[in-house]
Amino acid sequence: GKYGGIEFGSEQATLGEAFEGFTDAWGGGLDASEFLENKKVKKQEGLSGLELLQTGDSAAPTAAAAGADGGKSLENLLVKSTEMKGPEMYILEEISAEFRESLLARVGLMGVVYLRTMPPKVSGDKDTEFSFRVEGTSSVKRFVIQSSRCSNLGNGMFHVRTAPSEEPIPILKYSLLPRLTPLPLRVRLIKRLSGTLLSVMIQYVSNPELLAPLTDVTFVLKLPVDPTLLKVSPKAVLNRSERELKWHVPEVPLKGTPGKLRVRMPLDSADIDEELEVVGYVKFSVQGATSLSGVCLKPATEGKTDFYEVNHRYQSGVYTCN
Repeated sequence: GKYGGIEFGSEQATLGEAFEGFTDAWGGGLDASEFLENKKVKKQEGLSGLELLQTGDSAAPTAAAAGADGGKSLENLLVKSTEMKGPEMYILEEISAEFRESLLARVGLMGVVYLRTMPPKVSGDKDTEFSFRVEGTSSVKRFVIQSSRCSNLGNGMFHVRTAPSEEPIPILKYSLLPRLTPLPLRVRLIKRLSGTLLSVMIQYVSNPELLAPLTDVTFVLKLPVDPTLLKVSPKAVLNRSERELKWHVPEVPLKGTPGKLRVRMPLDSADIDEELEVVGYVKFSVQGATSLSGVCLKPATEGKTDFYEVNHRYQSGVYTCN
Protein backbone atom coordinates (compact mmCIF):
# COMPACT_ATOMS: atom_id res chain seq x y z
CA GLY A 1 0.00 0.00 0.00
CA LYS A 2 0.99 3.64 0.00
CA TYR A 3 1.95 5.42 3.20
CA GLY A 4 2.49 9.12 2.64
CA GLY A 5 3.59 8.69 -0.95
CA ILE A 6 6.00 5.91 -0.03
CA GLU A 7 5.18 2.81 -1.99
CA PHE A 8 5.94 -0.61 -0.57
CA GLY A 9 6.37 -2.90 -3.52
CA SER A 10 7.45 -6.50 -3.14
CA GLU A 11 7.83 -6.10 0.62
CA GLN A 12 4.07 -5.82 1.06
CA ALA A 13 3.69 -9.10 2.96
CA THR A 14 6.64 -8.46 5.25
CA LEU A 15 5.46 -4.97 6.10
CA GLY A 16 1.95 -6.25 6.64
CA GLU A 17 3.23 -8.65 9.24
CA ALA A 18 5.35 -5.96 10.81
CA PHE A 19 2.34 -3.70 11.19
CA GLU A 20 0.37 -6.37 13.04
CA GLY A 21 1.74 -4.98 16.26
CA PHE A 22 0.04 -1.67 15.60
CA THR A 23 -3.33 -3.23 14.80
CA ASP A 24 -4.03 -6.64 16.27
CA ALA A 25 -1.64 -6.95 19.19
CA TRP A 26 -2.70 -3.75 20.91
CA GLY A 27 -6.20 -3.74 19.49
CA GLY A 28 -7.97 -1.06 17.51
CA GLY A 29 -9.82 1.64 19.38
CA LEU A 30 -12.17 4.53 19.11
CA ASP A 31 -11.24 7.86 17.68
CA ALA A 32 -10.37 10.09 20.63
CA SER A 33 -12.28 12.97 19.02
CA GLU A 34 -15.54 11.16 19.77
CA PHE A 35 -15.05 11.93 23.43
CA LEU A 36 -14.56 15.67 22.98
CA GLU A 37 -17.57 17.83 23.69
CA ASN A 38 -18.04 21.29 22.25
CA LYS A 39 -19.38 23.09 25.29
CA LYS A 40 -19.48 26.86 25.42
CA VAL A 41 -18.73 28.25 28.85
CA LYS A 42 -21.32 30.80 29.84
CA LYS A 43 -19.68 34.16 30.29
CA GLN A 44 -20.54 35.84 33.57
CA GLU A 45 -21.89 39.33 33.43
CA GLY A 46 -19.93 42.08 35.09
CA LEU A 47 -16.24 42.72 35.31
CA SER A 48 -15.00 39.11 35.50
CA GLY A 49 -14.75 38.84 39.27
CA LEU A 50 -14.09 42.53 39.97
CA GLU A 51 -17.71 43.23 40.96
CA LEU A 52 -16.67 43.89 44.59
CA LEU A 53 -14.62 46.90 43.57
CA GLN A 54 -17.54 49.31 43.45
CA THR A 55 -17.37 53.04 43.84
CA GLY A 56 -18.89 54.88 46.80
CA ASP A 57 -18.56 54.78 50.60
CA SER A 58 -20.78 51.75 51.20
CA ALA A 59 -18.43 49.41 49.36
CA ALA A 60 -15.18 50.79 50.73
CA PRO A 61 -15.15 48.94 54.10
CA THR A 62 -16.14 45.68 52.37
CA ALA A 63 -13.30 45.93 49.86
CA ALA A 64 -10.80 46.89 52.56
CA ALA A 65 -11.88 44.02 54.83
CA ALA A 66 -11.81 41.56 51.94
CA GLY A 67 -8.33 42.76 51.01
CA ALA A 68 -6.94 42.50 54.52
CA ASP A 69 -8.42 39.09 55.28
CA GLY A 70 -8.02 37.84 51.75
CA GLY A 71 -4.28 38.50 51.78
CA LYS A 72 -3.95 36.55 54.99
CA SER A 73 -5.97 33.64 53.68
CA LEU A 74 -3.97 33.50 50.45
CA GLU A 75 -0.71 33.53 52.38
CA ASN A 76 -1.95 30.70 54.61
CA LEU A 77 -3.04 28.70 51.57
CA LEU A 78 0.39 29.08 49.95
CA VAL A 79 2.15 28.03 53.15
CA LYS A 80 -0.16 25.04 53.57
CA SER A 81 0.35 23.86 49.99
CA THR A 82 4.16 23.78 50.32
CA GLU A 83 4.28 22.60 53.94
CA MET A 84 5.46 18.99 54.40
CA LYS A 85 3.47 16.86 56.83
CA GLY A 86 6.30 14.36 57.19
CA PRO A 87 8.94 12.45 55.21
CA GLU A 88 7.97 11.92 51.57
CA MET A 89 8.92 9.12 49.18
CA TYR A 90 8.60 8.88 45.41
CA ILE A 91 9.89 6.82 42.48
CA LEU A 92 11.71 8.11 39.41
CA GLU A 93 11.93 5.66 36.50
CA GLU A 94 13.85 6.01 33.25
CA ILE A 95 13.03 3.78 30.30
CA SER A 96 15.27 3.28 27.27
CA ALA A 97 14.34 1.38 24.12
CA GLU A 98 15.59 0.83 20.59
CA PHE A 99 13.29 -0.10 17.72
CA ARG A 100 14.68 -1.34 14.41
CA GLU A 101 11.92 -1.08 11.81
CA SER A 102 8.98 -2.33 13.88
CA LEU A 103 10.97 -4.78 16.02
CA LEU A 104 12.03 -4.01 19.57
CA ALA A 105 15.80 -4.56 19.66
CA ARG A 106 16.60 -3.44 23.21
CA VAL A 107 14.73 -2.22 26.26
CA GLY A 108 15.68 -1.35 29.82
CA LEU A 109 14.06 0.36 32.80
CA MET A 110 15.91 1.72 35.83
CA GLY A 111 14.04 2.95 38.88
CA VAL A 112 15.20 4.96 41.89
CA VAL A 113 13.28 5.35 45.15
CA TYR A 114 13.87 8.80 46.66
CA LEU A 115 13.34 9.95 50.24
CA ARG A 116 12.68 13.60 51.00
CA THR A 117 13.21 14.19 54.72
CA MET A 118 11.83 17.08 56.73
CA PRO A 119 14.12 20.10 56.25
CA PRO A 120 17.04 20.27 58.74
CA LYS A 121 15.77 23.59 60.11
CA VAL A 122 12.48 21.87 61.07
CA SER A 123 13.78 18.52 62.31
CA GLY A 124 17.03 19.77 63.84
CA ASP A 125 19.59 16.99 64.27
CA LYS A 126 16.94 14.27 64.61
CA ASP A 127 17.39 11.36 62.17
CA THR A 128 14.58 10.22 59.89
CA GLU A 129 13.90 6.56 60.64
CA PHE A 130 11.11 4.18 59.63
CA SER A 131 10.37 0.92 57.82
CA PHE A 132 8.47 0.52 54.54
CA ARG A 133 7.34 -2.14 52.10
CA VAL A 134 7.94 -2.28 48.34
CA GLU A 135 5.14 -3.98 46.39
CA GLY A 136 4.50 -4.76 42.72
CA THR A 137 7.98 -6.22 42.28
CA SER A 138 7.17 -9.29 40.14
CA SER A 139 8.95 -7.75 37.12
CA VAL A 140 12.01 -6.51 39.07
CA LYS A 141 15.32 -8.10 38.10
CA ARG A 142 17.37 -6.84 41.04
CA PHE A 143 17.44 -4.28 43.86
CA VAL A 144 20.44 -2.28 45.01
CA ILE A 145 20.20 -0.43 48.33
CA GLN A 146 22.09 2.58 49.63
CA SER A 147 23.56 0.54 52.49
CA SER A 148 24.68 3.53 54.57
CA ARG A 149 21.05 4.65 54.87
CA CYS A 150 18.86 1.64 54.10
CA SER A 151 18.79 -2.03 55.07
CA ASN A 152 16.87 -4.98 53.63
CA LEU A 153 14.66 -6.76 56.19
CA GLY A 154 13.50 -9.40 53.69
CA ASN A 155 10.08 -10.13 52.17
CA GLY A 156 9.98 -6.74 50.47
CA MET A 157 10.54 -4.85 53.75
CA PHE A 158 13.19 -2.17 54.13
CA HIS A 159 14.34 0.05 56.99
CA VAL A 160 15.72 3.53 56.39
CA ARG A 161 17.65 5.77 58.76
CA THR A 162 19.31 8.98 57.64
CA ALA A 163 20.18 12.47 58.75
CA PRO A 164 17.87 15.21 57.43
CA SER A 165 18.75 16.74 54.07
CA GLU A 166 17.57 19.64 51.93
CA GLU A 167 17.80 17.47 48.78
CA PRO A 168 15.96 14.21 47.97
CA ILE A 169 18.07 11.15 48.88
CA PRO A 170 18.25 8.05 46.62
CA ILE A 171 17.90 5.04 48.94
CA LEU A 172 16.97 2.19 46.59
CA LYS A 173 17.59 1.35 42.92
CA TYR A 174 16.14 -1.40 40.77
CA SER A 175 16.04 -2.67 37.20
CA LEU A 176 13.30 -4.61 35.42
CA LEU A 177 13.49 -7.82 33.44
CA PRO A 178 13.47 -6.74 29.75
CA ARG A 179 10.67 -9.15 28.79
CA LEU A 180 8.45 -7.73 31.56
CA THR A 181 9.20 -4.06 30.89
CA PRO A 182 6.09 -2.11 29.82
CA LEU A 183 6.56 0.11 26.77
CA PRO A 184 4.66 3.41 26.97
CA LEU A 185 5.13 4.03 23.24
CA ARG A 186 5.91 1.90 20.21
CA VAL A 187 7.76 3.64 17.41
CA ARG A 188 8.65 2.65 13.84
CA LEU A 189 10.90 4.43 11.37
CA ILE A 190 10.59 3.72 7.64
CA LYS A 191 13.12 5.05 5.11
CA ARG A 192 12.73 4.91 1.33
CA LEU A 193 15.16 6.18 -1.31
CA SER A 194 13.58 6.70 -4.73
CA GLY A 195 16.10 8.11 -7.17
CA THR A 196 17.35 11.28 -5.49
CA LEU A 197 14.28 11.64 -3.22
CA LEU A 198 14.60 10.47 0.38
CA SER A 199 11.31 9.80 2.17
CA VAL A 200 11.16 9.07 5.89
CA MET A 201 8.16 8.32 8.09
CA ILE A 202 7.93 7.80 11.85
CA GLN A 203 4.87 5.96 13.10
CA TYR A 204 4.00 5.94 16.78
CA VAL A 205 1.26 4.38 18.88
CA SER A 206 0.55 4.49 22.60
CA ASN A 207 0.30 1.53 24.90
CA PRO A 208 -3.47 1.42 25.65
CA GLU A 209 -2.75 0.01 29.12
CA LEU A 210 -1.33 3.35 30.29
CA LEU A 211 -3.45 5.02 32.96
CA ALA A 212 -3.14 8.41 31.26
CA PRO A 213 -2.07 9.44 27.73
CA LEU A 214 1.44 10.72 27.11
CA THR A 215 1.53 14.50 26.72
CA ASP A 216 4.15 16.94 25.39
CA VAL A 217 6.03 14.25 23.48
CA THR A 218 9.00 15.38 21.36
CA PHE A 219 10.17 13.46 18.29
CA VAL A 220 13.62 14.30 16.93
CA LEU A 221 14.81 13.04 13.55
CA LYS A 222 18.55 13.14 12.80
CA LEU A 223 18.96 13.88 9.10
CA PRO A 224 21.85 12.32 7.15
CA VAL A 225 22.68 15.55 5.30
CA ASP A 226 21.91 19.27 5.54
CA PRO A 227 18.72 19.60 3.46
CA THR A 228 18.39 22.13 0.65
CA LEU A 229 14.65 21.50 0.29
CA LEU A 230 12.38 19.92 2.82
CA LYS A 231 8.74 18.88 2.90
CA VAL A 232 7.34 17.88 6.30
CA SER A 233 3.96 16.82 7.63
CA PRO A 234 2.87 17.92 10.19
CA LYS A 235 4.87 21.11 10.83
CA ALA A 236 8.31 20.64 12.38
CA VAL A 237 11.23 22.79 13.50
CA LEU A 238 14.53 22.42 11.62
CA ASN A 239 17.85 22.91 13.39
CA ARG A 240 20.40 23.19 10.56
CA SER A 241 23.49 23.23 12.76
CA GLU A 242 22.47 19.91 14.37
CA ARG A 243 20.74 18.58 11.20
CA GLU A 244 17.69 17.81 13.30
CA LEU A 245 13.95 17.95 12.69
CA LYS A 246 11.80 18.30 15.78
CA TRP A 247 8.07 17.62 16.16
CA HIS A 248 6.06 18.43 19.26
CA VAL A 249 3.01 16.22 19.83
CA PRO A 250 0.70 17.67 22.53
CA GLU A 251 -0.94 14.32 23.30
CA VAL A 252 -0.72 10.72 22.09
CA PRO A 253 -4.19 9.13 22.42
CA LEU A 254 -4.36 5.79 24.21
CA LYS A 255 -6.41 4.24 21.41
CA GLY A 256 -6.80 4.95 17.73
CA THR A 257 -4.73 4.82 14.58
CA PRO A 258 -0.95 5.26 14.74
CA GLY A 259 0.32 8.82 14.44
CA LYS A 260 2.51 9.65 11.43
CA LEU A 261 5.36 12.12 10.99
CA ARG A 262 6.63 12.47 7.42
CA VAL A 263 9.53 14.19 5.74
CA ARG A 264 10.80 14.27 2.15
CA MET A 265 14.03 15.78 0.91
CA PRO A 266 16.02 15.64 -2.33
CA LEU A 267 19.64 14.50 -2.09
CA ASP A 268 22.66 15.46 -4.16
CA SER A 269 23.93 12.62 -6.29
CA ALA A 270 27.11 12.53 -4.16
CA ASP A 271 25.04 11.91 -0.99
CA ILE A 272 22.96 9.04 -2.39
CA ASP A 273 23.68 5.88 -0.46
CA GLU A 274 21.33 3.05 0.46
CA GLU A 275 23.06 2.86 3.84
CA LEU A 276 22.23 6.47 4.77
CA GLU A 277 21.63 6.50 8.52
CA VAL A 278 18.43 8.12 9.71
CA VAL A 279 17.67 7.92 13.44
CA GLY A 280 14.67 9.09 15.44
CA TYR A 281 14.62 9.96 19.14
CA VAL A 282 11.61 10.29 21.42
CA LYS A 283 11.47 12.37 24.61
CA PHE A 284 8.68 12.30 27.18
CA SER A 285 8.13 12.74 30.90
CA VAL A 286 5.07 11.74 32.93
CA GLN A 287 4.15 12.51 36.53
CA GLY A 288 1.34 10.71 38.35
CA ALA A 289 0.17 8.65 41.30
CA THR A 290 1.61 5.38 39.93
CA SER A 291 4.94 4.26 38.51
CA LEU A 292 5.26 2.81 35.00
CA SER A 293 6.59 -0.51 36.31
CA GLY A 294 3.84 -0.97 38.89
CA VAL A 295 6.32 -0.79 41.79
CA CYS A 296 4.74 1.02 44.75
CA LEU A 297 5.65 2.00 48.32
CA LYS A 298 3.60 1.09 51.40
CA PRO A 299 3.99 1.62 55.16
CA ALA A 300 5.42 -1.38 57.05
CA THR A 301 2.33 -1.50 59.25
CA GLU A 302 -1.11 -1.00 57.72
CA GLY A 303 -2.65 2.28 58.77
CA LYS A 304 0.59 3.73 60.15
CA THR A 305 1.82 6.90 58.43
CA ASP A 306 5.60 7.01 58.75
CA PHE A 307 5.94 8.68 55.35
CA TYR A 308 3.82 10.09 52.54
CA GLU A 309 3.91 8.62 49.03
CA VAL A 310 3.85 11.59 46.64
CA ASN A 311 3.66 11.72 42.83
CA HIS A 312 6.02 9.43 40.92
CA ARG A 313 7.64 10.20 37.58
CA TYR A 314 8.78 8.20 34.58
CA GLN A 315 10.69 9.57 31.62
CA SER A 316 12.51 8.54 28.48
CA GLY A 317 16.20 7.75 28.57
CA VAL A 318 17.57 6.85 25.14
CA TYR A 319 14.37 6.02 23.24
CA THR A 320 15.24 5.56 19.58
CA CYS A 321 14.06 4.12 16.29
CA ASN A 322 16.17 3.45 13.19
